[in-house]
Amino acid sequence: MNITFKLDILKPHSPDNELIGRTLMETEDVTFVQIKTDEIDQKTTSIFLTIKGTENLTLDSIRDILESMNCALHSVDEVIIER
Repeated sequence: MNITFKLDILKPHSPDNELIGRTLMETEDVTFVQIKTDEIDQKTTSIFLTIKGTENLTLDSIRDILESMNCALHSVDEVIIER
């Protein structure tokens, strides 16, 4: 089984999107990360994050990684579970 999360994230300008993507890819259960910038303002950046992984990937584990990088999960826009 595979799982995909599409998330709306609010983050400071630093860390940059590449570092967030690389950090998430270091997680054993993550197989794919895509980050798209939605909006940039003076202090923050809104991004759309698509993350795919094995059935062991959980929203809590993703949230823990994001929070360790000072990113906030704004919303869970879509969850796809495939066999």
